[in-house]
Amino acid sequence: MVPPVELGSLREARLESRFFREALALTVFALLGLWAQPVALKVLGLGMAALGVLLALTCRSHGLVLFPRQGPTVRWPLGLARRGSSRDTRLLAAWTSLAEALRVRGVAVDGEASPPPPSMRDGGPLA
Repeated sequence: MVPPVELGSLREARLESRFFREALALTVFALLGLWAQPVALKVLGLGMAALGVLLALTCRSHGLVLFPRQGPTVRWPLGLARRGSSRDTRLLAAWTSLAEALRVRGVAVDGEASPPPPSMRDGGPLA
């Protein structure tokens, strides 16, 4: 369970997207492919290693990092998505919407201090 964070207590929010590095653990199977005697084990080992590299290259892991004014940093894992997939697109679109809503409320997004948009500074839309 991820602890709830009050919106008013947020100092900064960030989306972290990184390659799926955990899949590289499958490259250990390359050792099996190199040292195994039966051809089937060689193929299996090298295939698993190739699968790990392929997954690492084609998938991303997303997470939301929230920095409250007081208290510990909160990390919300958002999951794994294949680059360019509909899930990846939805996650990035949701982040864009969230980032804009946070900027309007004066929360820094992506580590940069961002002032509210001009329409919100004057208390109303631009004429």
